[in-house]
Amino acid sequence: MRKVIGVVLALLLAAGAVATSPPAAVATSVDRPDGPSVRGIPGAIDLSADKDLAAWQRLQFGMFIHWGLFSELGGVWKGEPVTSGYSEQIQMWADISEEEYLDVAARFRPDRFDPAGICSLAKQAGMRYVVITSKHHDGFSMFDTATTDYDVTDATPYGKDPLKALADECRSQGLKFGFYFSLVDWHQGHAFDGSNNNPIPASMEPVIKAQIRELMTNYGDIAEVWFDMSSPTDAQSEEFAGIVRELQPEAAVNSRVWNNKGDFRTLGDNEIPSVALDGAWQTPASIYHDTWGYRSWQVRDDLPGKIRDLVVGLTGVRARGGNYLLNIGPRGDGSVVEFEADVLRGMGDWLDRHPDAVLDASATRFGGQPWGEVTVKDRDLFLHVTHWPESGELRLPGLATSVRKVTEDGAAQRLDWRRDGDDLVVTVPETPRDQVLPVIKAELGGELRVVPQNTVSLGRADAGGNGAVVLGAGDFEDGYSYADEGSYSSTRRTTVRHSGYVTADRAGQVSLAVRGEARPDALYRVQVGERTRLVKGEELTREAIGPFSVGPGRVTPVTLTLAKPEHAGEDLGLSLDAVLVAPTGSVVSWAQVPERLTVGSVTDVPVHVTNLGHDTARGTLALRAPAGWTTGGEVRFSGLKRGRTHTVTAPVSLPADSETGPAAIETVVTGGGRRVLELTGHVEAVLPNVARDRTATQSSTAWDGVPSRAVDGDTAGDYLRDNTTTHTAEPSHQAWWQVDLERSHTIDTVEIWNRTDCCAERLADYWVLVSDTPFTTDSLEEARTAPGVTAVHLEDRAQRPTAVDLGDAKGRYVRVQLASTTNPLSLTEVVVRAR
Repeated sequence: MRKVIGVVLALLLAAGAVATSPPAAVATSVDRPDGPSVRGIPGAIDLSADKDLAAWQRLQFGMFIHWGLFSELGGVWKGEPVTSGYSEQIQMWADISEEEYLDVAARFRPDRFDPAGICSLAKQAGMRYVVITSKHHDGFSMFDTATTDYDVTDATPYGKDPLKALADECRSQGLKFGFYFSLVDWHQGHAFDGSNNNPIPASMEPVIKAQIRELMTNYGDIAEVWFDMSSPTDAQSEEFAGIVRELQPEAAVNSRVWNNKGDFRTLGDNEIPSVALDGAWQTPASIYHDTWGYRSWQVRDDLPGKIRDLVVGLTGVRARGGNYLLNIGPRGDGSVVEFEADVLRGMGDWLDRHPDAVLDASATRFGGQPWGEVTVKDRDLFLHVTHWPESGELRLPGLATSVRKVTEDGAAQRLDWRRDGDDLVVTVPETPRDQVLPVIKAELGGELRVVPQNTVSLGRADAGGNGAVVLGAGDFEDGYSYADEGSYSSTRRTTVRHSGYVTADRAGQVSLAVRGEARPDALYRVQVGERTRLVKGEELTREAIGPFSVGPGRVTPVTLTLAKPEHAGEDLGLSLDAVLVAPTGSVVSWAQVPERLTVGSVTDVPVHVTNLGHDTARGTLALRAPAGWTTGGEVRFSGLKRGRTHTVTAPVSLPADSETGPAAIETVVTGGGRRVLELTGHVEAVLPNVARDRTATQSSTAWDGVPSRAVDGDTAGDYLRDNTTTHTAEPSHQAWWQVDLERSHTIDTVEIWNRTDCCAERLADYWVLVSDTPFTTDSLEEARTAPGVTAVHLEDRAQRPTAVDLGDAKGRYVRVQLASTTNPLSLTEVVVRAR
């Protein structure tokens, strides 16, 4: 629940008063019957300002090819399937000696390798570039290299350079071309390491550098270089990337050159990010999640389902602004697996039916919706509906552009639609026209503009004044990226941007007061609308920042970033608690009220008075709360200089018998100046969390994701960064997590907190079960239908949080269980509100 901040304007005359002039009044914006009430921000996500990187982003969809000696084995060694690891790493997982591996090379005859056919297939699929393995971890070069005879031209009867033929054919057919290059090299001396985090000794550097130079010199223009694995030093990463930039200055280098030296960030395999990512990025995707190289015993079935899954993956990545690199794994003879070719042709058929919906369309600021994804091309908005609404209505929130008509893409018949505030609501037919992935097209009346969901009003002005608001941490949209310390395992998600959004009823000047902790030596860029100020970290949370202009009837962004980041993924180093946005020239009292206060507890609430005027201010500061609550006494302040904030801590106590629900906490200031704004924070009084620190169990545990993490009170939700998320085995059959509350309670609600880093879509189609007797079965059907069990089904992806109304169900045991027979269960926190 977002905090709502009201404004009370008090005109108080006191000694030492601050003399100010209120901003000029402007008429309040009025809702238009045919469109939104405010002018939103541009809704399309821009490409990189770097022209070469923007050219790479425009490629959008590419073919990845994993092909090498490993393809000849097809995941089989000595007549037995090798079920451990990826098949392209079979030499390690089957512990094959180099002598034995050379025997494989001696029979490697890829006579069915057909560059023209591969390029034609890529174009049929809608792909615009091809990236192929030049050398995988086995160290066997699939190109003609002068550095070793351990290559396709010298060690195999084939005796030709297949990558040169492919590079030439790509150019002939108008496709861009790139290389995968492993920094792990078992032939040059790296030991087998299941994590592939081998450091690179100095003795290996000459071969690596020489091979990169060969690849960057002998194959024409290169669009992308896809380094992989190992643990290079900072200097090594700089040198490897530097060779590419020297010889192929327009090529994009991926982040797995490590130490943050790449041009774009490579995400995890098949990852569709659940949060907004800033900057350039790419998802490497595979037709089968179990392998990238050819596997002869791979199960290949459900062609329509596979096409749909990969179309959904492509659309999800493109709608969020990433490139999608989809892999095929040809056989050892060079032929493409028929099933994989059929999948790609099926994807191309879908793209042909929706020619403007993905390719050359832009990502949007809508992000993932409960029903699907959103892209835009010019004035056509495309709604990709992965979950066709049973209600018959599809809602797109925050559309700030007028709509002319709505159809199913490719159909002439119009669909009924209406505006509900800034939401577009479309009435959809019972069944969609496209059975792979339905697309609805809305023709807009102008440029796409949006009203972000966390937009907060500065409030209506009273007595000729202007409004103010406190943006809490939850009111900010965070822009994320990634950074590493030289390896895959050291990669961490970073926060590179905080953006809040405000609307005003009147034009005026506002200033900001930031609460939190910043890196003292960092230089931050603070931008409100079009105006930017640069502020050192030591001043960011100490001095007011402004003035900035705000106008009526429009969304004004409030954004904090680093002014000079060392790389695109450098973390802000800013722990943001709250930001006051208030009229310049005022003295403002405000409190950092949490979204919830627990009955029967005491919470320390920071209370501030900020002087945005022109003279020193003095007076008293206090809180006013509902009857029965206590907040501490009145506190005096004096000598408060312009731009400074005085802070006290008020102990807010709620009796155990307090009513739950919405409540207001007012700040009260006396003195202060001629123009004082007293802000009111709105909070929800809630029942205690009776699950905190209780004994939790789960069906299995993987990746150290122990069940106690979901009852530790920490809702951060980044699995690798803060260790706050549980995790069962992968795959799991109807995975479950449960907690013993130690005694029976009357349960009001259960809050399910999803993770924030990735894989949030897995926590969907799940059940919350409550019982007074222990659950003793792994079967979802048996657990939910057992006598005395209260069961609630949630179809949609869990949010942060999803509050599940239990209607005063009585129980001691609470279980969360997936319906999925494959997905692992990962929870950040389970909060049980009960008496």
